[in-house]
Amino acid sequence: MKFYVNIILIVCLFSCKKQYQYDDYDEDDFIEVQGIITSAVPDGDPFNNSSVKNIRYQYYLDQNPPLIGFENIDMFEAQRGYPLIVLVHKENPDISFYGREGILDTLNTKVSTILKNHFQEMLNETK
Repeated sequence: MKFYVNIILIVCLFSCKKQYQYDDYDEDDFIEVQGIITSAVPDGDPFNNSSVKNIRYQYYLDQNPPLIGFENIDMFEAQRGYPLIVLVHKENPDISFYGREGILDTLNTKVSTILKNHFQEMLNETK
């Protein structure tokens, strides 16, 4: 019996990977890039506020394919299609965090065109 308990503990220790948070890094390690929310669904935890959502977003929109990030945040306004500013680690672009809603002041022409097309598609969907 003790053998099985030890095996279960070892498996749990190796399978439990630490989820890093933005606060685990220095703020100067990140740059801001434009992103778009592709999915925003309630997290399903009955103990959480109804505004807590699991969001999925795309960033580095001018890459093919764009990178994808996931985060569980308390943001009532989060909806599919909303623009957001993503904080991306300078040395590892796979590390990203939700920054805030909105559109960057400085967009390159390609990302600006991608956003315009995205918003036009959203408008066409609502007609």
